[in-house]
Amino acid sequence: MPAVIYTVLKEFFVEVNGHAIKARIMSPINDDKIFVFKISSFYKSKTDADAYEPASTFTSYANAERHLLQYLEGFQNTLDLGGDIAPGSSF
Repeated sequence: MPAVIYTVLKEFFVEVNGHAIKARIMSPINDDKIFVFKISSFYKSKTDADAYEPASTFTSYANAERHLLQYLEGFQNTLDLGGDIAPGSSF
């Protein structure tokens, strides 16, 4: 399997209820029509056994950014309601 090299287009550092979260929007260097995001932590609600890992491959930068920001908002809301944090991607 060949290695995929990504260009980091934007990096976010946010604090959610005292937890540092890092997120990146990236694009493979050989395909400028695909955008992905990676997050350092995922969230899970009190009733879910597994963490919510969002879809992270998009065909436009705007969609990737919008979905990432919605995910971060959902992250905040879930922790406010007593949810928990699960490990995500390591950078």
